[in-house]
Amino acid sequence: MEIAAAPRGRRAALRGLLASCLALLAACATPAPPAVVAENGDSLWLRVESEHFTVESNLGNERRVRDIAAEFETLWAAFAAVPVLGLKPPDEKPLVVVLQAKSEYRYLAGEQSAGLFMQGTFLGPLILLPPSGGAFRETVIKHELAHYMASDFLPHDAPLWLAEGLAQLMETATYDEREGEVLFGDFSWGRVHGAGLDMPASKVMRPWPRRRSARENHEYYGRSWLIVHYLVDYHLQEFLDFLVRVSHGEDWQQAWDQELSVSRKFLDKELDDYHRRAKYGLWTSRVRRPDSDAYTVGTVSPSDAYALRSFLHAYAVNPALTQDKKTADADADLGTAWELDKAGERMKALSAALEAERARRGLDDEEPEDAGAH
Repeated sequence: MEIAAAPRGRRAALRGLLASCLALLAACATPAPPAVVAENGDSLWLRVESEHFTVESNLGNERRVRDIAAEFETLWAAFAAVPVLGLKPPDEKPLVVVLQAKSEYRYLAGEQSAGLFMQGTFLGPLILLPPSGGAFRETVIKHELAHYMASDFLPHDAPLWLAEGLAQLMETATYDEREGEVLFGDFSWGRVHGAGLDMPASKVMRPWPRRRSARENHEYYGRSWLIVHYLVDYHLQEFLDFLVRVSHGEDWQQAWDQELSVSRKFLDKELDDYHRRAKYGLWTSRVRRPDSDAYTVGTVSPSDAYALRSFLHAYAVNPALTQDKKTADADADLGTAWELDKAGERMKALSAALEAERARRGLDDEEPEDAGAH
């Protein structure tokens, strides 16, 4: 049978449709997960403990895992030295998970993600990275780590312009290893463009609508970045005094009126002049990269590794995954973890989390063995 060729425009459309279908199938396909244990039964997961981070990985390269821990410690020290994030960082150690396979990371996080930061999990704050990831490589990690560093300083109801403006300022951190300095204050032209759009500061400083268009998001974030950068550049001590008042629970508008000499009524004029000059201050924090050989290295037990993978499946953010699929993947790994060691550290943490959730919901004490993985 002879098939007539489709017109060129239709062929292009069909190719685009086929590419979209293949991409969707690839995103939904479950990759063969990397082995958790070697043939002799030993765990393939390493754990590196530094002062402020726990790094767990199946990279199979101890030096690389040590180096990632050192990167995070360097960033932590630089952030901790910046007074606008608060004088005392949180005590809880974030868990950094670095996956060996890009396919596994993409399956969990989707094609558009370069790094994930999750707060408030039963494992504590958790950062998930692909094999090429690191503390300084991904803007999203610096942005979310800045939020975490400020979480003991800024109240939960702090205005979004302040919380997001600070995080955007800190996400600019880059490390000059030769000079032993972290540089803050660089910017992206996309952020500068958003800062120059016609959204008045008075609107940005009100509560943000839950639903925002892409353009509105661009404007809200851009103008917030500009406000905070301007205050750091031109009113640093006043801004620090303002932050102290806010951290003590004072209404931010009252704190502004008490500490900042620039009136909110005339703030847009100041911001527009600042934006037109396009000279944004840079500052450095001198930080020496720590000696990663001093860190404690061990293995993650197979039970804990499976429990971790169960957690990652349960909280996967890949939009191509259905809730049923995430639940099935999580339950499979949780069942393996349970069989290996019912009294493992992660199993105990999960059990405690389940008990707290039952109490919150007012459920009875009886519970299926695999409950709570989703």
